[in-house]
Amino acid sequence: MNLIFRKISKLLFALVIIGFLMPMACDSNGFGIAHSKYVKGGYTFALYALFFTALAGLIIGVLLFFRKKIPVLIDWLIIVACMCSGLIPFFINVKRYSRNFQSGTYTILTAFALILITQVISAIRREKRGE
Repeated sequence: MNLIFRKISKLLFALVIIGFLMPMACDSNGFGIAHSKYVKGGYTFALYALFFTALAGLIIGVLLFFRKKIPVLIDWLIIVACMCSGLIPFFINVKRYSRNFQSGTYTILTAFALILITQVISAIRREKRGE
């Protein structure tokens, strides 16, 4: 049963990708923001890291559905990398742009919460089973 929550956790990365492709701020998606003249190198890197770590998480979810063995440590590394690359720019810019955040940003934040909840449930169930 814990494997089901682990798979769900990885497939929820699709919501991060969808949120990235939706308008996030100023009627721009993540790629548009990354190429904006107002965004500096560190933010551009964080936005691309957000997209590609979410893509990696989704790929791991697909591999788990095909019963491939993936170490749980990789799950946590991808989750932490994806969340850091998405949350650091969000919290740095929350005061300046909070009125301009759009549905993509909130979709990503919701996906982060759901990913974390399902991954923790999976870890708790694995711990109870002694794996």
